[in-house]
Amino acid sequence: MKTNNPRKAAPPVRAPYGRTLPNLARRAVPVVGALTLVAAALAAGLLLATALALLPNTVPTILLGWVASIGLAFALPVLVVKAVVAGIERAQ
Repeated sequence: MKTNNPRKAAPPVRAPYGRTLPNLARRAVPVVGALTLVAAALAAGLLLATALALLPNTVPTILLGWVASIGLAFALPVLVVKAVVAGIERAQ
């Protein structure tokens, strides 16, 4: 059965305009994170290639370089994004 007074949804609440820093932060943090992940992967590959060129190629050396490169590839972006977020929060 259809009623004569259809319900309408409430209008969305809009954020007040003013400071542009939150907009910048919303766009900058993912970009910085992605670029840092790429840079960390390149640095990890360079570190592993340098270690393999300088040290003897034994299984423990290769395993240690592999673990260090994976750790660097995951830790560096986290640290950089934390630093960017801290800098943005401090600026507010």
